[in-house]
Amino acid sequence: MTGLPELLAPAGSFEAACAALQYGADAVYLGLPRLSARAEAVNLDAAALRRIVNVAHGLDPRRAVYVALNTLVRDDECGTLLDALELADDAGVDALIIQDLAVYRLAHREFPRLALHASTQLAIHDADGACALAELGFRRVVLARELTLGEIAAVAARAPIEVEVFVHGALCYATSGLCLFSALQAGRSGNRGQCAYCCRERFAATDGWAGHPFSMRDLARLDRVEDLRRAGVASLKLEGRMKSPLYVAAVTDLYRRKLDGRLSPECEAAAQADLQTIFSRPWTPLHLDGPQPAEAVIDALAVGHRGTPIGQVEAVRRERAAPARWLVFCTRRALEKHDGLQVELPTGGRPFGFGIARMRLAGQNRLEVGVPAGSRVEIALPDDAPPLPAGAPVFCSASQAVQRRFPLVTPREQECRAARPLLVDIELAAAGARARGTPPDAPESAVEVEERADLGPARQADQTLPAVRRAFERLGDSDWRLAGLTLSDAAGRYAPPSVLNRLRRRLREALDARLADARAAAHAVRAAALAAQLAPVADPPRAAPRVSVKLPVAAAPECFPGAAERVLALGVADCGPELAARVEAWRRVQPGVPLRLALPPIVRGDDAHAAVERAVRGLLAAGFTRWECAGLADLFRLRRGAAGEALSLTADGALYGLNRLAGRQLAELGVEGVVAPAEADAAVLLPLCRLRDPVWIVPLYQRPALFLAETRPVAPPGDTPDGAVTLTDRRGRRFEVVPDDGRWITRAAEPLQRTALRAALEEAGVAELRIDLVGEAEGARAAVWRRCSGATPPPAGG
Repeated sequence: MTGLPELLAPAGSFEAACAALQYGADAVYLGLPRLSARAEAVNLDAAALRRIVNVAHGLDPRRAVYVALNTLVRDDECGTLLDALELADDAGVDALIIQDLAVYRLAHREFPRLALHASTQLAIHDADGACALAELGFRRVVLARELTLGEIAAVAARAPIEVEVFVHGALCYATSGLCLFSALQAGRSGNRGQCAYCCRERFAATDGWAGHPFSMRDLARLDRVEDLRRAGVASLKLEGRMKSPLYVAAVTDLYRRKLDGRLSPECEAAAQADLQTIFSRPWTPLHLDGPQPAEAVIDALAVGHRGTPIGQVEAVRRERAAPARWLVFCTRRALEKHDGLQVELPTGGRPFGFGIARMRLAGQNRLEVGVPAGSRVEIALPDDAPPLPAGAPVFCSASQAVQRRFPLVTPREQECRAARPLLVDIELAAAGARARGTPPDAPESAVEVEERADLGPARQADQTLPAVRRAFERLGDSDWRLAGLTLSDAAGRYAPPSVLNRLRRRLREALDARLADARAAAHAVRAAALAAQLAPVADPPRAAPRVSVKLPVAAAPECFPGAAERVLALGVADCGPELAARVEAWRRVQPGVPLRLALPPIVRGDDAHAAVERAVRGLLAAGFTRWECAGLADLFRLRRGAAGEALSLTADGALYGLNRLAGRQLAELGVEGVVAPAEADAAVLLPLCRLRDPVWIVPLYQRPALFLAETRPVAPPGDTPDGAVTLTDRRGRRFEVVPDDGRWITRAAEPLQRTALRAALEEAGVAELRIDLVGEAEGARAAVWRRCSGATPPPAGG
């Protein structure tokens, strides 16, 4: 890539968006009050969205605004989705950041002006996934944070789509888009913007150890922006829609100056420290240079904002004549009264934080308002301060100087009024004045109005045009701005200001009415089309549902009487020369029961891709046509390998068929069955069970991966040589963390069961139920099948 990549900054509020633009962002991304993956951010309402779009587009050079509609949508939210898309389109935003295929379907069909960016929640890890998105019409993909520099460069080189990567901010322990912990353990779906941040919680191991084994450090790739530019990255993304405008200003300014080559090493270190005072955990580049040790990417000791390190506790001194205690240390940073400090506690958890109320130089009695770096200081501790041992790290967690360094200039209301250009033609005649207003971007919406009045000859005919122009430039806080004006006045008439003002008001009212009518008509057409896609369907023919079973292909083959289909889960490690023999062994166990092959959810690295590609081509050549896809990359990979041959495809729960529109889109991509996501509840499932194109496959029993991660948690290993560990949360719930296919999977000790919902599912017309035994203990699978399947084995000899 020859030019600089785009610097994309977060905007959780209007003020944060202004801060990002003021301090050098090329684009901002933001959410609306609904359907945002950061539901707890302030987000922007319709008026604020229009204002910030106008501000961004009015700057030189023009800046872009992206709206994140990157949550999963339910059927009863599709009306809200349509309203949000209409708002984004009408406000003139430049692109949407999306995850749900329902959002894609509606946006792509009804709002072709809006560019589509694939959210990192879609978990795209390779060029096949990026190519699949390009085929669907996406302009950009936000790659998974876990990728190495080489993998990023490979996607940028091989896929005809822009590549965006995160460079700074908070990290999730699990792969984005594949985390179910919050949804299944806290009842708050991270995929719907309600994450409970379970990965930041405290857990205990069986040997008595306790800490925060999943709590990730913050991503920081400031020193790698040039490498990312050379790798072909089009956009560098800063995380932080939950952060303050001050944080957004500082992080944007830091990366802007780095990109522009305006940071000396000394200035860079100072700017990083300034940013850390606003909000920061310890930093990590993550796996940009390859897999890193767990301790390099996870901070198991403490959680939350830490600050920038400025010293270590020397002592806590108590005054003889007063109960006050004073923290003594040598500060590496200048401090002021009201700055914030934090001290890391040996017990871990959140550091002890407090504001500086009284401060003095060590050994002095006079209180100071400020002290320079290098000073040995004494700072009064609050009454509730815990014991602070010598050597404990001290951090500056808030700085008055930093706040002064980043003043925020918020545009005045009139400076960010969203106004559409308007061409006005005025005709003056003896009987009055006539005006025709034409929006150049929508000439079909032109209107014509007149104002009856006796217009005599003008005394100064050369002043008529300027007077008319002045009158029609006064469009106030309307949606319009004068972009051009012509005057037809052959007889040289005089139009009093009162006549021109009334004519202008009539024109504005007529244009507003025409615009409102056009919006209402377009909405009615779209709403009708949406309602048709969501209309109730007739009850399907009543029949007992078929029951399928899902198992690891590497497991010892065994018989599951009554199974309508066996789904064999493949890992990358399974895709070797012995795979065909393993599949054949499963076929021989129950030769009359079809096999479906489920592809791995994540395939990374050239060797892994080559192995999966060879396996897919070999099995296709051997006649295997039934496949289950874990992502869009699989659809692309299978279609390429099948070379036009008909396939029977189902979509794994990771493709999140949570609504009818997503199901319809998957059906158009060749999918005939959609596995219900683990987080789908009865209110979602029962209406979907009636559908047949595609059918929904509902797991009655499964042990879903709550976390699917690249890194082992920081916790002592258990008794097994593979590093597996058992952890317990503060509620006493147990979780097993095990290595699996090169990654780490966290599962709850208790399975997810919907057996109590079976009667309602069958009443609703469910076509297929599934018993998912992936993750089940080797010797327990048959018993679980007998208990949960309810399947009727074929008669003897049948």
